[in-house]
Amino acid sequence: MLILLVLFVAGVGLVLMGVDKLHTAVPTCYGQPMSPGDICHVRVKGSFGDGMPEPHDTTYQEQLDGLTSGGWTAIVVGVVLLTLAAVITVSWTVTAMREERNA
Repeated sequence: MLILLVLFVAGVGLVLMGVDKLHTAVPTCYGQPMSPGDICHVRVKGSFGDGMPEPHDTTYQEQLDGLTSGGWTAIVVGVVLLTLAAVITVSWTVTAMREERNA
């Protein structure tokens, strides 16, 4: 039963966080809000290790796209968790009804 509560709370939380991110997202550059046309210049140059992309300057639109894709990702994962909670609930309910009928 605890697993259902955890899945439900996590799912609702992720959906709400994603929706909030989509509606209130303001791109920032090192903590400073950006405006359309701004470019965030990288302060650190160089490689960060094997397989890691090299840092590069980003525009306002690139920063905004990153924020909104994170919002959509949170919403999708939240919906998946809520669906999983619903499937588990239905499965447990059907199993309990069958056991009660066969008893």
